Amino acid sequence: MLLLVTIPVFASGSRSGSSVTKSMEFSINQVLDDVYLLVDTEKVKLFKEKNSEMDKDLRELFDVSILRSKLEQFYTMLFYISKHTSIEKDVLFLDRESTIKLLISSEVFTNREFPRRITKVHLTRHNREKPSYKVFFDSDRVELDLNRGDGYGISRVGMRQEATSLVFYGSFSFHLRKKGKNVEAFNFEDVDLYGNFGSRGFVNVDINYVAVKSVEFHKGSEMALVKAKVSRREFEINEHTWLLALLTKFVTDKSLQPLDW
Repeated sequence: MLLLVTIPVFASGSRSGSSVTKSMEFSINQVLDDVYLLVDTEKVKLFKEKNSEMDKDLRELFDVSILRSKLEQFYTMLFYISKHTSIEKDVLFLDRESTIKLLISSEVFTNREFPRRITKVHLTRHNREKPSYKVFFDSDRVELDLNRGDGYGISRVGMRQEATSLVFYGSFSFHLRKKGKNVEAFNFEDVDLYGNFGSRGFVNVDINYVAVKSVEFHKGSEMALVKAKVSRREFEINEHTWLLALLTKFVTDKSLQPLDW
């Protein structure tokens, strides 16, 4: 029964290296300029002056000689911004225009049009070691294809497991923290992994929605430690036995694997 409810999150069978390659137009200096142009919705600058420590952190994060996923760069950049910002507010909304400009210049999304679907970003920093973000979108359901639309797949428990996209429900939120040299994103809400999961054999089970609980990005590599479980939305949308619904509340799958969007 455990095999039926431990669902692989991002399988590595069809990974391509193109998602971690920067375009010819990418410029770390432009990224730094855009970071320093960040303001909140009241036009208060997040940075009053240059921060050499942050410059060093971001230059390392976007060093093209180090193979990293765009996912790691996205979450780690947000962690550094919260860590180094000189703004005195602990709760703020980021200005949409300057935020989107940074997300595009940093190329933290393979789909460069995706950031334009973001309507606002909320940052809470009461605990400076564990900031939280909430990202709002222009629709109640927004999908982001994985691996340039090719998805990720691997054969497991008698069937081809395929992760094809992330699904956001109007917004999504998460916390960030440092774990040694790594950055971890955790406490995800309102986001699911969509695909074809389950098992074939003694019992056939089909699952479409998986909830990611946490992702610890291993610094200087493509690897991440991912914890996930079957999403509660799976049981709202698809028909399953009460036993499967009960068991999946308590079973979390943990795996170390390449990870990207």
